Amino acid sequence: MNEKVPTGPAGWARHPVVRLLREYAWPHRVPFFFGGLCVLVTNYLSVSIPVEVGDTVDTLREGGSVVWHVALVALMGALIIPVRTLSRVLVFNPGRDVEYQLRGNLFARLMAHQPSFFVQHSTGDIVSRASNDITFARAMVGFGLLQVVNVSVAVVMTGWQMIHLSPTLTLLALGPVFLGLMGVQVAIGWIFRLHRQAQQQLGVLSDQVLESFQGIATIQGFVAHDAFSQRFSEKNEALFRTRLKATWISATAFPGLMVCGSLGVGILLWFGGNMVVEGSLTVGELVAFSTLLAVLLPPLRSLGWMLSVFQRGIASLERIFEILDTPLDRPEGLNPKRLLPEGGGQAPTIEVRDLCWAYPEAPDRRVLDGVSFVIPPGSTVGVFGRTGSGKSTLLHLLVRLINPPLGAVRLQQEDGQGGLESVDLTEVSLDAWRARVAMATQRPFLFSDTIAENVALECKPDRKRVEWAVSKAALDADLKVLPDGLETVVGERGIMLSGGQRQRVALARALYRPGDIVILDDVLSAVDHQTEVMLLETIENLGKSKKGRPTVFISSHRLSAIQRADVILVLDEGKLIHQGTHEELIAIPGHYQDTWRIQQAAE
Repeated sequence: MNEKVPTGPAGWARHPVVRLLREYAWPHRVPFFFGGLCVLVTNYLSVSIPVEVGDTVDTLREGGSVVWHVALVALMGALIIPVRTLSRVLVFNPGRDVEYQLRGNLFARLMAHQPSFFVQHSTGDIVSRASNDITFARAMVGFGLLQVVNVSVAVVMTGWQMIHLSPTLTLLALGPVFLGLMGVQVAIGWIFRLHRQAQQQLGVLSDQVLESFQGIATIQGFVAHDAFSQRFSEKNEALFRTRLKATWISATAFPGLMVCGSLGVGILLWFGGNMVVEGSLTVGELVAFSTLLAVLLPPLRSLGWMLSVFQRGIASLERIFEILDTPLDRPEGLNPKRLLPEGGGQAPTIEVRDLCWAYPEAPDRRVLDGVSFVIPPGSTVGVFGRTGSGKSTLLHLLVRLINPPLGAVRLQQEDGQGGLESVDLTEVSLDAWRARVAMATQRPFLFSDTIAENVALECKPDRKRVEWAVSKAALDADLKVLPDGLETVVGERGIMLSGGQRQRVALARALYRPGDIVILDDVLSAVDHQTEVMLLETIENLGKSKKGRPTVFISSHRLSAIQRADVILVLDEGKLIHQGTHEELIAIPGHYQDTWRIQQAAE
């Protein structure tokens, strides 16, 4: 049964912001709490200063001493600086921690997904989610959270002081401001939809750029610069127009809020001046009121930007949690069966029963149709067939790069009590199974690292074992002409190496890793005849090792590569049409016999 998406609380509790606060921000509640206290103190000081200034003005009008008032204002002004700085440190630093945790969890989740997941999601889109979207989420939990607390406290404290001075004047001055906020809220809804659209378009554009760079040799070889430049321009222009719309709305709505704030100041001066003349308000109170309004307007103006950050952050969180919540294709569930012996060293019997497979994008076309065979432990198995006959798909199913149907592939192993038991491959822990499988793929992927790192795929490679694997893969002569030998950096996708060298690095990678099952998918197609002879000797010795003898699957179009196998599987249009030894198959009329005659004549 496949892993289920974690459900957890329903309704509002599954909102992206609530999930972010509960799962990622809550562990940092202590610095957030003290950061909030610092924001509270900062706003208290900001609100107290205008009131003290108003008292100073009234004291001056009455002819009293203002030394104490001036000293108090200066002290409060000096305290604001360290307290405000501390509030940012206490809130922004946990925001970075949340970003770090989100990025790590997203990467770990992507590493756990099967290759089929990456067929459905483009590389550019994944990169966009792992970079831009996480950055927006961090801005929301850091800057955004700080602004929520700051604006909330500022509105409450400043509003209370203004109401305390004059409820009527407060209503008149803040009326236009709240009307402006309503307009901004409508604009934010439009901006949210545009930001989500822009993030999707950015993923498409990133994918276009990555593909163009990866295929630059093909583009240049076929002089296709204009076509690819036009495709890039179309996608770039679509992204530009979407962001331009969002910018236009922001440029219209947020200055509108500032205009409403200025209108509030004008109303304050007009009606407040009349109230001073009438004697219902002192000059100091009017000064304090106008100063409080000046203190309140910046947080209200930043409210529009804060809402924009939250809308963009919510859209980003939805895209991030979409990846995190996508179920893993793990039929074994949370309690997989053990594979004995757990430490490896003995290959199980592999039994394939009526294996049928069609890719999800073409469910009506069977790539494999009714394939059945049994492979004893320690056998060397050849897989032969025309291009498109299903060879690579069969090997991918065996290694569980694709999960086979339930009951189609079974493993016979010791039960720990001297007997045998049959276990379905999809019920075995995927990680435990892959730990016992070594594979060299038909199209090897090399990382932009040294040859040694590409062979070992470990943080601390065993140098002696790397040298042994490279020697067995017939790479010794090549290393002598490479600039730094094993430390030669091969470039992206191994661009610095030839096709044959890349295949032999992949073969060395499979040899480096001790596996009970060794799968070699057409790893000799790009090597010359002399190198092929050397590699075949290595493979033959590998299959005949007496200590921990592995089961070896080797797929090849060259019959010379598989003629010494214990059994050869012949596939045609997804069906297993023949199986047997080389001598048995060349005696049977058919594709295998015809290919043998052609290759013999060519040699």
